[in-house]
Amino acid sequence: MRRLAFCLALLLLLALPASLVLAQDGDTIVIRGFGNIVTFNPAFTNDGASYQASNLMWPSPVKVDSFTGETIPGLTTWTVSDDGLTYTFTIQEGAMWSDGTPISSADMKFVIDATMSDVETVWESNAALIDSVNIIDDRTYEVVLSAVSCTALSDFGAFRFLPSHRFAADFSDFETSDFNMNPDVSGGPYILEEWAPDEFQRFRANPTYWGGEVPIPFLINRVIGEQSVAVQAIQAGEIDYTYFQGDLFAQILDTSSLQYQAFPQLTVNFLSMNWADPTNPQAAYDDAGNLIEQAPHPIFSDVAVRRAVAMGYNKGDILETLGGAEGGTPLIGTVAPSITWAYNSEIEPYPFDPVAAAALLDEAGWTINESTGIREKDGVPLAFTITYSDILLLFETTALVAQDQLSQLGMDVTLNKVEWANYIQDVYLGQMYDATPMSNSGGTTPPDPNDFMSLVNSAEDVPGSGNNLASYVNPEVDRLILEGRTTPGCAPADRATSYYQIQQILHDDVAYDFTFTPNIFQVMNARVNGFNPGPSWVFYGYTDHVAEWSIGD
Repeated sequence: MRRLAFCLALLLLLALPASLVLAQDGDTIVIRGFGNIVTFNPAFTNDGASYQASNLMWPSPVKVDSFTGETIPGLTTWTVSDDGLTYTFTIQEGAMWSDGTPISSADMKFVIDATMSDVETVWESNAALIDSVNIIDDRTYEVVLSAVSCTALSDFGAFRFLPSHRFAADFSDFETSDFNMNPDVSGGPYILEEWAPDEFQRFRANPTYWGGEVPIPFLINRVIGEQSVAVQAIQAGEIDYTYFQGDLFAQILDTSSLQYQAFPQLTVNFLSMNWADPTNPQAAYDDAGNLIEQAPHPIFSDVAVRRAVAMGYNKGDILETLGGAEGGTPLIGTVAPSITWAYNSEIEPYPFDPVAAAALLDEAGWTINESTGIREKDGVPLAFTITYSDILLLFETTALVAQDQLSQLGMDVTLNKVEWANYIQDVYLGQMYDATPMSNSGGTTPPDPNDFMSLVNSAEDVPGSGNNLASYVNPEVDRLILEGRTTPGCAPADRATSYYQIQQILHDDVAYDFTFTPNIFQVMNARVNGFNPGPSWVFYGYTDHVAEWSIGD
């Protein structure tokens, strides 16, 4: 399954629409797409495929320097009031949507106001400290905070300008408009021409792009879910750009036609164990803001089981498939180790210790049923399903290693592989799962530990839109997250105290079973000029730089 024959890759290529067989066309760049599109409206999903496509059309107010991680002007410039509560943004003069309508202050006010309304979006935590958005004029708006925020620019950078004139002013169609799936307007470097689920999205250069002329007339995101096919495709020149973890990059036999750089990825990987009943996913709070007492998961609500899982399979075996110690860095919590000032290196990861794991289970009453060989407690078998997508080989490897080694402890572990689109809808957003391997990306504008806190922020426990897929609710962690964002003066050393405490609590609770941060190879065909990735590239960081690329000598 992992190493398909080259003839199969060729058959897949031949099966593509004629409009896609353009990888070596001088007018077209072909990017690897990682899955099906959930929506082109970035307010309603943060899955990689949708994020990849929407970033080509919907500009952020700020950019990030690829090498320093510093927030820099992009579509807007800004000033900050002396009290740190008011950010005044000025939109670049002449910036317009591809239909000729100016990109205006009203567009950003619409997006943020929608987020602060009853509409459920993935940006809700980014708006938590926003008091109001005020329009000064068509090109100038101010964002007023209720408290000083050390992550304000990072939060604002997550919001994307959307064409408010294509939606109802009262947000009534913000979630349901056909525009979300078939946008015909763009404010980014490319305009969507056509797309086919599970196959491709084809874009043409936006002649009105505020960032200047786009040198490459056409761009295709070609969906390639199978990693081995992606390896063949980049080597054969069928795609121009993708990224790989070390084990997959090592499978490229000839790199002479490629250019590449490797950096630690700004992600945290983990095995999520659902704290709540997966048959009845609920939000952490009701509409009035009252905490909902969710039905607990019959197995993973027990911390002894979570700790036994964390010690019961060998993360080193997974890391070995990425090249061993050089393939990644072990994790202890939800902060990427590259953010060194906030990473609590004094915490030791749970060791691989199946003997201690078995003792934990015995002590907690999960004992072996001699007739079945499966542990049980009060008549409940220690049986669960690991649901995963193989969109990344790492996810499948984690599931396979965990199943094999946890089964040896008397756990009845079943695997369920699902297509990426179904995974995002039912598992990642829908919270209908027992356990799942996944990763969380951060490092936006600029890389900040708060970028990763949505995994454990109770406000993000919202089936259908939130990022807290484990339904982890801890008021003390919520308090510390807010403290880390609003520390007076925002000095990293002062903020670090909050994040150190968060990581210790998460470790003790086994909020998630954190695994490691992998190293990533950014890979581009040598025919493309201007490829200059940096360590602050995040997931699909190329979308901020594609307008700088050209094809030719």
